[in-house]
Amino acid sequence: MELNWSGWKKIPAPEVCRQIEGPTGCGVYQIKNRKTGEFILFGESKTCLKRMKSFFPKPYGTGTRNNESKREYILANWPDLEYRTLETETKEDAVKIDRYLKSLKLHKFNT
Repeated sequence: MELNWSGWKKIPAPEVCRQIEGPTGCGVYQIKNRKTGEFILFGESKTCLKRMKSFFPKPYGTGTRNNESKREYILANWPDLEYRTLETETKEDAVKIDRYLKSLKLHKFNT
């Protein structure tokens, strides 16, 4: 499956994490540790940018996602993390890509 991802970008510092860039509509994101090369996590949303603003735990990030272990990992490792995004036409397209990424079993948090 060939996907037209954005380039890799550095995860912003916790204090400015709400300034992260990504698709405002449907899309997929992926995070990796640039130091180790390990893929960390991925996800999809019909409002991708809004979801990405919840990468960090409060008081930095937004939202009420129930994924504290992922948020704590991001907070502890953010200087070494980078992300990329993929805008999709529909939520269904984003879900298909999310399922594909999950099937690869490459990510530390493969959920």
